[in-house]
Amino acid sequence: MTEQVYNTRRVVAVASIFAAHLVCYVCFAAVGRIPPLEFFNLLLLAANAIIGIMVARGRGNILLGCGVMAIIGAHAFMGHRIAPDSLTSGAILMVNVIVLYVGFKINRHLPSRYWYAFLVSYFLLFGIFIVAMENAEALFLLFLLGLAASARSLKLLGYFWAVTLSFTFFQPYAWEATIILVFILTGLYSARGNVRSPVAVVFLACGLALVFLVLLPVIVVAMGEDPHNIVKILREARVRRAIGTTFLTATVSTAFLVIFTVPLAYAVSRLRFRGRTLLLSLIDIPIVVPQSVAGIALVAVFGSRQFLGETILRLFGIRFDGTLLGICLAQVFVAMPFIAKSAIAAFDGVPERLEVTARTLGASSWGAFRRVALPLASRGIFLGAVLAWARAAGEFGALVFIAPTPETAPVAAFNRFNSVGLIETGPLVATLLLFSMAMFFILQFASRAMPSLHGGKGETVGAPA
Repeated sequence: MTEQVYNTRRVVAVASIFAAHLVCYVCFAAVGRIPPLEFFNLLLLAANAIIGIMVARGRGNILLGCGVMAIIGAHAFMGHRIAPDSLTSGAILMVNVIVLYVGFKINRHLPSRYWYAFLVSYFLLFGIFIVAMENAEALFLLFLLGLAASARSLKLLGYFWAVTLSFTFFQPYAWEATIILVFILTGLYSARGNVRSPVAVVFLACGLALVFLVLLPVIVVAMGEDPHNIVKILREARVRRAIGTTFLTATVSTAFLVIFTVPLAYAVSRLRFRGRTLLLSLIDIPIVVPQSVAGIALVAVFGSRQFLGETILRLFGIRFDGTLLGICLAQVFVAMPFIAKSAIAAFDGVPERLEVTARTLGASSWGAFRRVALPLASRGIFLGAVLAWARAAGEFGALVFIAPTPETAPVAAFNRFNSVGLIETGPLVATLLLFSMAMFFILQFASRAMPSLHGGKGETVGAPA
């Protein structure tokens, strides 16, 4: 194509757009659709004339120039009518010109998928804020600028849509939804494997979505309370006593379980005997038994008016119902499977040949257990203890029957809810939730710092030869 032909086509293109704008202006003014001498419309017509002259003389890219002229012409007859005032109308026009410029650069310098993502995003924003929502022109402009800022990176565009969807469709949980979606996207963007597997990434996305859907109530409660209300709740002696009771009893119950279940787990891991499979199944019974049923069963056996409970009270002066011992009894019942199964799996992961080697080098069976098996299984045991502690601290159903007093944190929340209702209980629930999460994560981080089976902190560096 010769230079003269190219310039001729450039002039024809811009002249056609300006002529269409001028003809529409005259026709709309003739039928009374627009004021014939409205300053803003005259200004738009003059702007198109100036831009057309500049493009016709070869100043600027012809596609970008024609696009800007088309936007100005369309805005004169559609966008200006939609806008509630001239200020908003001018802002819409300027933002659309910026978006056009960004789209032009994306189309010219980036792969086509960026352009299609940008185009689809623009029309989706238009549909959300202009078509579906009322009086949302300002939000449309704001999110268009966000689109223009993030469209050059698909990752940033994903985060942009996470924020957009959170503040449009997930109200009144916008901030909670933003945190969830950003975490999910971060996990997906950073997912790597030895073999590239898009299926695994899709499965990860579905799994993360389900996990955070389940955890949404927890996140809403944790973020929904004013910190001043939480501080006020913590000043109440009753709340501090409940938290202290929970911490004390859960710790004592977990220590009791560690002392008795770790030796049992070692024996089950190393020995084969009749009834072993049945024993492994019986350990899981506290998980499947409804907690109210568990509480009634504990009262039926260890209550002070029952045979065994009365006998223990008479001979040893130990009472379970309505005491700290009763709380620990219920917590031991519900938490035992968590540490028992974890400890068994931890010992199963320790090769027996290491103990055999220690025995051949002169160690006793107790020495092989204490110096080989137990240290190597300690991380798995500690993880089980963390889960057991968390389960014990959160127990409610069985405690209501055998030891509703002294109050633990879950019982205190239930009693407060029954007495003052949901709104007044919110600060206490948030406080207890933050306390539980803080303790759980502290214990989790402590477990990660422990040496794993094959060495390193939280790492597996290869099995011994």
